[in-house]
Amino acid sequence: MDIFSERLKDLRIESGYKQDEIAKKLNVTKSAYGYYEQGRNEPSLETLKKIAQTFQVSTDYLLGLIQTPNYPVSFRVTEDLSLSKQELGAVKKMKELYLLEEISMDPDANVSRLVRYWEFIKSEHNA
Repeated sequence: MDIFSERLKDLRIESGYKQDEIAKKLNVTKSAYGYYEQGRNEPSLETLKKIAQTFQVSTDYLLGLIQTPNYPVSFRVTEDLSLSKQELGAVKKMKELYLLEEISMDPDANVSRLVRYWEFIKSEHNA
């Protein structure tokens, strides 16, 4: 549980809490909470859930199963297509500018054209 204790301590410090404040929120003793951070004891499932809620992170993050505090949000468009929140925002912006409508008139040719323009822009930016 090394990763758990490290992340727990980091989250507490980043949030500006003292150990006794978090212990009180979790309804555990200060020493019990201190043992969690030291890796000397593990919280119950109910306490683990409270910790995740307190710091607004997933339990998988606390346990080291994922590297980001929360799972990325994605939106399923079709069976084989889902978009992240950022990608959906880009599509929304393209739709607002009527760019999506124009691209969809001849998607193969227009997307190919966009890819060439984008590669050119990236190469100029990196030059």
